[in-house]
Amino acid sequence: MFSYKQIAKLNDTETNIYQYVIKNINNVLKMSVRDLAEETYVSTATIVRFCQKLGCDGFVEFKTKLKLFYEDTMIPSTDNEIDVLLEFFNYSRSDDFKQRIETFIKYIHEAKTICFVGIGTSGVLGEFGARYFSNVGYFSQSISDPYYPPLVDHNETHLLIVLSESGETREIIDQIRIYQSNHTKVLVITNKPDSTIDKMADASIYYYVKDIILPQTYNISTQVPVLYILERLTRELQNSKKKSLPLKTSTRND
Repeated sequence: MFSYKQIAKLNDTETNIYQYVIKNINNVLKMSVRDLAEETYVSTATIVRFCQKLGCDGFVEFKTKLKLFYEDTMIPSTDNEIDVLLEFFNYSRSDDFKQRIETFIKYIHEAKTICFVGIGTSGVLGEFGARYFSNVGYFSQSISDPYYPPLVDHNETHLLIVLSESGETREIIDQIRIYQSNHTKVLVITNKPDSTIDKMADASIYYYVKDIILPQTYNISTQVPVLYILERLTRELQNSKKKSLPLKTSTRND
């Protein structure tokens, strides 16, 4: 409802009705067609034509769709995330989780170049992961632009670490496909086992948290487990001592 194409077809009078409705949805849901006509200083026939331009047969159908639209814009209530995090940290002590960490470490040790890829919040976390890895001597880079040209030199020592909550982002799937066609190994950190990118990966780590999706598909599910996974991997790399730490540049005048 209220798509760009629909709004573009409205004339000036209908645009004024739209602006009133969108600013007073809760009140409009309680109105009759005559009430809305009076509030917007138009005839009831104009209100009906307005509803029809929005793909509704009449005012009754318009109010039904408006109610669904309104409910979809409400911020959902959330459970206590402490319980969610405790469940994850309990899982992080399991043999399955430890084995997945060890598998990641094996691939990282064999890599000559490491690149993190993610979009949105996952892109920010990718930057964090790249910096953390680099701090312990595993120089890494991060790409948050899903259309950034990938390496195409067919070098099997390249490693791609993909971060995706859903595991179904089309742009990320396309990037993985291109990287794999050039023999790049792919590791995935995702919330969704059996997602598309999980099936494409050489190895995966899951964090199993409840999705919290805001209107317009904004995802605000907790990302604390992702931070933990990245830090856990970094600690394991640090403990393995297979690379020397980078020298820190001095800012003092000697």
